[in-house]
Amino acid sequence: MQRRNRIGWWLGGLFLPVVALAFAVTTLLYHPQTPLPPEWNPTRPLDPKAPLTRITQWKLARTVADPQLCTAALGRIAAPVVALPPQEKDSQCHIRNRVQLSGLATARVATLETRCDIALRFAMWEHHGLQPAAQPLLGARISRVHHFGSYSCRTIAGSSRMSQHATANALDVSGFDLADGQQIRLRNDWQGTGNKAKFLRAARDSACEWFHMVLSPDYNAAHHDHFHMDQGRWSGCR
Repeated sequence: MQRRNRIGWWLGGLFLPVVALAFAVTTLLYHPQTPLPPEWNPTRPLDPKAPLTRITQWKLARTVADPQLCTAALGRIAAPVVALPPQEKDSQCHIRNRVQLSGLATARVATLETRCDIALRFAMWEHHGLQPAAQPLLGARISRVHHFGSYSCRTIAGSSRMSQHATANALDVSGFDLADGQQIRLRNDWQGTGNKAKFLRAARDSACEWFHMVLSPDYNAAHHDHFHMDQGRWSGCR
């Protein structure tokens, strides 16, 4: 009996602190005037341009899982964005949650049709990875990102397996133009020790923060002129 009384007293002593903690957490998360920055608040929608935090990737994963949330988030970082109906060729070749864009956070791109997931990751890579690397290494911002596209109904070269491009789950980037007129192309500038080569390696490394698989000219000769980036089941940064 005394043991039960001690346990009851101990549990009773925890009740008020637990309730107080729950109230404090709820207030911190949901109060309109909470001091918690939105980028740290798991109840707030993803702001693709917000400073990166330890929960950014969690927010991104939750956002791309919902087509409406993804399209809304993409519209906050890229423009213009057009939501398109799905493109279905067959079970192996399609673009679902399809969007069209021609601008990222800062840079322009040739009109691109792809999955919202890929488009949002592309825009966040440009904003958080490419632009911060360009200014200190090259002295100018990126004005245009060149790509080879996203959707292509085909198999992987030399394989019978379907490419991630067959479902627009991949993107190939070939180079960059800068606001001061500089041009950077992987086929010309990957090799060497100058700032263009340093920038391209920084670009590859930062892409690995946003995509599961990133293949560069270091991987094989087939990628001598572009970065391949995809959201397939395998991960790697090469």
